[in-house]
Amino acid sequence: MLPGDADSEPLMIGGRAVDRGMLEARPTSRCRLEECQSRCCAGGVYIHTRQVDDILAHQDLIIPHLPPDRQDPAKWFDNKIEPDEDYPEAGPCMGTNVVDDPTHPAGATCIFLTANRRCALQTASIAAGEHPWRFKPYYCALHPLGIEAGVLMLVEDNGIYQEGGSCQRPSDELIPLYKLLDVETKLVLGEEGYQQLDALARGTAS
Repeated sequence: MLPGDADSEPLMIGGRAVDRGMLEARPTSRCRLEECQSRCCAGGVYIHTRQVDDILAHQDLIIPHLPPDRQDPAKWFDNKIEPDEDYPEAGPCMGTNVVDDPTHPAGATCIFLTANRRCALQTASIAAGEHPWRFKPYYCALHPLGIEAGVLMLVEDNGIYQEGGSCQRPSDELIPLYKLLDVETKLVLGEEGYQQLDALARGTAS
């Protein structure tokens, strides 16, 4: 039995609550970009104003990776500031803008998605010799996981997930969600926390 008073109670890993559904093994594998066409980028995303400032400060690195009609930094964000307590650095956030894109299955995309279905922020990070997620919004890097009421979980009840942005595809092999989405899980828990979660899942924790 995993620690907790009830099967539905979240696990606590390094002070972070983790939904027990993350341990569920499913017949699924990672999506393929040529199939999903970046459906997860069909909408905008909340981003901390601190990261907005960082992106704008490095706009010269990002602009070359965007088409001409998306290169104006003044059009990148909606400037509607709202609090977000689930963000790692709780504080003010705003959304990236969404633009019409008839070539995308959803008909619209985040302004930073390019014609090759890649994120210009991630492409710019790599081109600059930085970590791929240097400029990428936190929630984008975390998707399809999310943090709701302080709990790390697979968020299956949002429109983007249900309309093809699940970042998964059918497979004959069963794999626990935390292993399938190991990079995203480590983003929140860190390597040490991930190993602790793995140990709990395998029943080897002391």
